[in-house]
Amino acid sequence: MPEPTVQTAKTQFVTTKDGIKLAYRLLGPSSGTPLLFLHHFRGTIDHWDPLLIHFIAAHRPVILFDNAGIGHSTGAVDDSVAKMATHAIEFLSSSKSPKSTSWASLLTGTTATYGPDLVQSMTDEGVLKYATAQDLTLEGFQYLFFNPTKTSEAAGRAWWDRIHERTAETSGENRVQYVSEGFTDGGASMMNLITAMQAAGDPANAAEGSYDRLGEIKIPVLVANGYEDIMVPTINSFYTSQRIPGAYLLVFPDAGHGFLFQYAEQFAKQVNGFLDGW
Repeated sequence: MPEPTVQTAKTQFVTTKDGIKLAYRLLGPSSGTPLLFLHHFRGTIDHWDPLLIHFIAAHRPVILFDNAGIGHSTGAVDDSVAKMATHAIEFLSSSKSPKSTSWASLLTGTTATYGPDLVQSMTDEGVLKYATAQDLTLEGFQYLFFNPTKTSEAAGRAWWDRIHERTAETSGENRVQYVSEGFTDGGASMMNLITAMQAAGDPANAAEGSYDRLGEIKIPVLVANGYEDIMVPTINSFYTSQRIPGAYLLVFPDAGHGFLFQYAEQFAKQVNGFLDGW
């Protein structure tokens, strides 16, 4: 039987104690340190880049995860990072999720570590226009994730094609839309995500695990970004790495927020090396 791929892997579910069905997909070997993937703002497990995932899954178990209310999962989208973390931890603690003595997670576009600057970026006219648009398009992602250079824009087009390779024909399952795509929910789910970002960036909510508590992290952390990220300013990645005692910092040239898709193979090598202890 062929190994599952991003294009073919079946969606599985874990039911939480409050009755929410959390969706996930498994790829890669059955042993090794599993890597849990949490997607970017408004993204779902149907929108992961096969190139990136397959490079990492060649070396370790990979779990693609939709948190509450996202993508294939049921329930409402959480309106705080603390609630999101609670659901993710419950998923990892479930009897059905892969077991390991250690876990790693890849959070793209996460908010808890960047403080108020991340929320402030949402007031930038271009970022606000595209990140909160009714319909998410290649044009919007080119602006948000990639640099206005020929090389980066070409990488953006290639990424856009790749994330649409999973179809009903390849997987036997229907694709889901981005969070609040078409505003079929009136934008409510997207607003919950924004509320969570705002709260995470507010020093008054430091107890929820915000920027001010980064110094409490006692394990090695890999911080990465593109050279010019207009969504999460690249300098914030430096500040983040300075606050975490065991942090490593990677910055990729001619790239923005979507650096991990533009440099999929190179980034995957760094992630696998980091998780293997370099």
